[in-house]
Amino acid sequence: MDKKGRPGPRRTLSEQVILDAALALLAERGSDAVSVRGIAARVGVAPNAVYTYFPDKAAVVRGLAEHLLGRVNHDRFTDPAQPWRDRIRALALELRAELQAHPGSVHLMLGHPPDGPHTQAVRETLLAILTDAGLGPAAAADASYLINVHILGSVAMEVAAAPEGDGVAATRFRWGIDRLLDGLAAHAVTTGNS
Repeated sequence: MDKKGRPGPRRTLSEQVILDAALALLAERGSDAVSVRGIAARVGVAPNAVYTYFPDKAAVVRGLAEHLLGRVNHDRFTDPAQPWRDRIRALALELRAELQAHPGSVHLMLGHPPDGPHTQAVRETLLAILTDAGLGPAAAADASYLINVHILGSVAMEVAAAPEGDGVAATRFRWGIDRLLDGLAAHAVTTGNS
């Protein structure tokens, strides 16, 4: 309250404000700083106010991951007229770029795997592309898992070995995704739709 007894300006809190604060903490102080208390302090509210939107830190982290995955325009990769390898490579590179822009996000995502609509959309896009490649449902699911492991694992290692430089890391990432795609293409040819 001010000197005349009137309340001060009301703080506007929303999921987006909380996620923006979580992203800022992640960028400035790393994944350990992303906590309900840290976010509350960042936006100038009591922790209970954050709990109104997210029941716990895991929910904040999943929301943060969803926010980052929502930045990936997965619709760009759905055109079956484009070669499936090109679509997967482009999707993998876009996901890598988004995760690299927020280095601590990989650690958080590995600890609290996201499961919201953006995650599902990216997952479904990847599965559709793998189906276009000639893989059956089970093989497409396994291939999707393998590609996600490559993306998350590569970015995690790049973040840990930052002095290596992005040029070398990018070359290694592309080499790895191309070898995965070589193997998937060979598998699709030799096994049909299994």
